[in-house]
Amino acid sequence: MGSKEQAEEFCRNMNRLLLTFFLSIISLSVFAGNIKGKVTDASTGNPLSGVVVSIKNTDKGLQTNENGEYEFSDIANGSYELVFTYITYKKQLLPVLVNGGAVVNVKLLPEGNELKDVTVKTSRITHTENAVLMEIRKSNSVVSGISSAQISKTMDRNAADVVKRVPGVTIQDDRFIMIRGLFDRYNAVWLNDAGAPSSEVDKKSFSFDLIPSGLIDRILIFKTPSPELPGDFAGGMVKIYTSSMPEKNQVIVGYQTSFRDGSTGTNASYSPGSKTDWLGYDDGMRGLPGNLPAYINKADVENNSITKLFSNDWIIKNKTISPDSRFNFSLANVFNIKKVKIGNTLGVAYTNTATNYKIHRQDWDSATLNTDYNDQQYKSNVSVGILENLVATVGNSKFEFKNLYNQIGVSSLTVRTSNFTPGDSTSEERSYAIGYESRATYASQLSGTHTSRDDNRKYTWTLGYSDLFKNQPDLRRIKYANQYPNPDSMYSAQVAPYVDIVNGGGRYYSSLYEHVYSFSHQLSQKIKVNDNYSFDVSLGNYIEYKSRIFSARQLGYTIAPGPFAFPLKHLPVNEIFAAENVGETGKFKIDEATNKYDSYSAKNRMIASFVSVKLPLGTKINVSGGVRYEDNRQSLKTYLNQNEIGPDVATKFWLPSVNISYNLTEKSLVRVAYGKTLNRPEFREWSPAYFYDFDERAGLSGSLRPTTVYPNGDTLKVAEVQNYDARFEWYPSSGEVLHAGVFYKTFKNPIQKVWVPGSGVDSKAYTFINANDAYCGGVELEFRKNLMFIDNVFKTNAFKDFMLVGNLTLSASSMTIDTAAIKNQIHKAPLQGQSPYVINIGAFYQNDKLGLQGSLLYNVFGARTYILGTALAGGETVGEMPFKSLDVAISKVFFKHYIVNVGVQNMLNSEVVFKDDSNRDNHFDGNDKIMKSFNPGKYYTVGIKVKF
Repeated sequence: MGSKEQAEEFCRNMNRLLLTFFLSIISLSVFAGNIKGKVTDASTGNPLSGVVVSIKNTDKGLQTNENGEYEFSDIANGSYELVFTYITYKKQLLPVLVNGGAVVNVKLLPEGNELKDVTVKTSRITHTENAVLMEIRKSNSVVSGISSAQISKTMDRNAADVVKRVPGVTIQDDRFIMIRGLFDRYNAVWLNDAGAPSSEVDKKSFSFDLIPSGLIDRILIFKTPSPELPGDFAGGMVKIYTSSMPEKNQVIVGYQTSFRDGSTGTNASYSPGSKTDWLGYDDGMRGLPGNLPAYINKADVENNSITKLFSNDWIIKNKTISPDSRFNFSLANVFNIKKVKIGNTLGVAYTNTATNYKIHRQDWDSATLNTDYNDQQYKSNVSVGILENLVATVGNSKFEFKNLYNQIGVSSLTVRTSNFTPGDSTSEERSYAIGYESRATYASQLSGTHTSRDDNRKYTWTLGYSDLFKNQPDLRRIKYANQYPNPDSMYSAQVAPYVDIVNGGGRYYSSLYEHVYSFSHQLSQKIKVNDNYSFDVSLGNYIEYKSRIFSARQLGYTIAPGPFAFPLKHLPVNEIFAAENVGETGKFKIDEATNKYDSYSAKNRMIASFVSVKLPLGTKINVSGGVRYEDNRQSLKTYLNQNEIGPDVATKFWLPSVNISYNLTEKSLVRVAYGKTLNRPEFREWSPAYFYDFDERAGLSGSLRPTTVYPNGDTLKVAEVQNYDARFEWYPSSGEVLHAGVFYKTFKNPIQKVWVPGSGVDSKAYTFINANDAYCGGVELEFRKNLMFIDNVFKTNAFKDFMLVGNLTLSASSMTIDTAAIKNQIHKAPLQGQSPYVINIGAFYQNDKLGLQGSLLYNVFGARTYILGTALAGGETVGEMPFKSLDVAISKVFFKHYIVNVGVQNMLNSEVVFKDDSNRDNHFDGNDKIMKSFNPGKYYTVGIKVKF
C-alpha cells in the first residue's frame, strides 16, 4: 500500500541531492594549502586534537584534527604570526614566513591554565573529544555528550548504539531512547537544530537506528531546560549533529561482515518478498490489488472475482541465513572560491542483516500459567542511508544545507507453537504472522549563522522540513489448532464465516504520512555596561507545523459451513489460499472488517517565543535564565463507532528556567538549575484506531476509545514537569572530566501505558492514561581519566595511551493514579520505563605511532516497567529485566590508508527477559514469572576501512 508513492518520493529526494553530489565529484581536484603542520604534546609526543590555531590580526582560525594536523589554504606570501591555544597547555606564538608554502610543527607544554573560552571566527571543529567537553562546560544547562572521535573507537553501528554510552541513557528495542530512567515519550529529539520526525505509528519516538554512526559529528543531551530549548521533554532533549565543514579532502570506503550466534548459518523459515526488498522498500508486490472497491462485502455478486485478485502470498520457504553485511562510503572535500570557503560531505551507508530468534512467551495470572508458546521469529533488516551536507562560509557568515534520507525495510515471519503438558484437555496451536514494514525518512535543514566582527552580536536561523512515510502492506496472520491429546485430531485453520483479522487469515494494510515544517531564529547580543562589565541577551522564536494522515484496511478470509469447508481448512499454510481454493461457492472469500475509526488525520501547530539573559556576577558566578512561552494547538479527526469526532485542544504555557554556575577554581565549577517542561500526548495516544499486536498478544488503542479506564473515551492532558538539578564539574586536564550531580522531578498528569480488558480474540489490551502525579529523582556520576599518572608513579611508559571512561545513574520514581476505574490498583508504582540504575564503563587504548586502538565497554540497566498492570485486565505489570552487555573492539592501521577492525558484542551472552510482577510488589526479581525471553547471541564483526 503506497509503494508507488514511496518510490516516487525516493526519486524526488534523490533529485534534491544530485546537484550537491556532482559538486562533490567536480571539486575533488581542487585543493590548496599554504601553511600546514602538526601539534603534539611536548612531554609525550602524542598528537593533540582540537588545538585552536589562528593567524594573528586576521579572521582565519581552525582546530587540529584527530592526528593533530592543521592546514590553512590560500595564504598570500608574507610574514605572519601563528597563535596556538589549547586548554591546560601554554599558549604559544610563532612567526612564519610564507613563500609558496610553509610547514610549522609545534610542541605544546602542559600547564595548569584555566579553561578559558576561545573565540574562532571561522568554522569550528566540533567532533573532537575536547571540543565536545568545551561545549558541555560552556552550556547554559546540564549537558552530557559524545563526540565522533570517541564513537570511532567503538563498534557502534548507529545512533542507538552510540547514545547508550552517555550518562543516564538506555536503549529499548535497539532503537528507542530512555534518559534518566524515563520512557522514550518523555524525551525530545532534534536533528541539526530542527525537530526530528516520530518514526512510529503508536507512540512519540524517534528511531535512533536511522542514523549510521559514521555520519555523526556529535550528540548532545540536555538534561535541564533553558529558554532556547523546546519545552516538550522531561528526561532529556537530544541534539544529533551530522557532519559539517570537513577538515580536508578525503574519501573513505568501508565494509563489515558479522556473525551472530544462534542466527547466522541457521536454517530459517521466511516468506519471499519483492524485487526491491534489498533496497528497503516493497515494489508493490504486497500492495492492495488494483481496481479494489472502497469497501468489500462478501455478499456482493462481484466478491468472487474480487477474491481472485489476491494472490497466494502465504508461501513459506527455508534458507540458511548469511552473515550480516554493512557497506559505507563517504566523500569529504573543502575548497575556496575567492573569499567563500565551501565544504561538502556525502555519505552512503547500506546494511543488510538478519536474525532468527527463539522466543519463549508465557502469560500468567499470578501463579497460574494461562498460555505457553515458543516463537521462531525470523527478521531481515535492510537500511539505506544517504547524507548530503553542504557548508559555505564567507566573512562572518556560515550557511549550511543538510540533508538526510533513510530507507529501512523489515521483513518478518513468526511461527508460534503452543506447549502443553500431558493431561491437558485442550487444543494445540500453531500460528503464523507474515509481515513487512518500511520506513522512509527525509530530513532537511537550511540554516545560517551571522556574527558581527567584534563577536558581540550573533543571529542564527534554521528552516526545517521532515517527511516520514511508513508502509505496512499485507500483514498476514492465521492460526491452526487441533484437539490435544486426540491422536486422530488434525490441525485446522481457524477461518470462520466472519472476518477474524487475527486468527482467520487476516490481511492488514496500513500507511502513515507525516510532514513537519519548522522555522527558528535567535538573536544574541552582548550588552556592554562599562569597560569592566557586560552581559548577554538572547531572544527568538520557534514555529512548527505538523500534519499526519494514517489509514488502515482490515481484510480477511471467510468460509461458510459446508462440505468444502472441512478439507479446505485442513490444508497447510502454503496451499490453503491457493487460486483453486478461493473465489468460488463454498470456498474461501475475502471480506472486510475495516471501521471508520481505523483512519485518522491530525495536525499540530506550535508557536514559541523566548527571552534569556546571561549575567556574570563577579568573576566566579554566572546566572543564565529566562522564560519560554509556548502556544500549541493539537487536533485530530476520526470516528468513534459511526460518529465523526474532532477533538481540538489549545494549550498555552509559560516555562521559566534558571541556571547558576559557580567557578570554584580555574578547573571546577558547581551548577544548579531549575526549569518547567511539558510532555504532550501523541496523535496515536488519542486515536481510537484498534490494532492487534501479535508479539504482545494484545490489542492497542488510544484514549478516545472507550475502556474500563475511560468509559466514554477522553483526550489526554498535557503532563507538566518541574525539574531540579545540581552538578559538580571538574576538568583536571585535557580530555579529563569528573561530573557528579543530583536531579529531582515532579510530574502532574504523567502519561502512562496500562493493561485493560480486551475484547473478541484478545484476552487483554493496552491503552494510554494520565496518572495523577509522580516524582523521579536520582544521582549521576561521570568520569574520564587518562592513566598516565600510573607511568609517573612507577616510572614506566605503559599506561599513557589508556583512558578510562564511565558513568553511573541511580534513580527512583513513584506515582499515584486517581482514575476511578483503577484507583488503588496502581499506587506508589515506578514510572513506566524508569530504571533504578544505569552503568556504563569502558577502557580505551589509542597509540597513534602503532596505528592501534581498542576498547572494552560494559553496559547494564536495572529492571524497568514496560507496561503497567491492573486487576481489571487480569494481568500484572510487565517489566524488562537487566541486560548486561560487554563489548570489545580492536582496530589497526596498515600502510597509513587501511584500517582493519574486529569486535565482539554481547560477550556475556546475555538474555533479554521480561517478567510479570506476580506478587504485585512493584519490583521484578526471582519471585516473579517470566513472560518473554530470548537470547540475541554473541555478535562477531570484522571489517576493513580504506581512507585516501
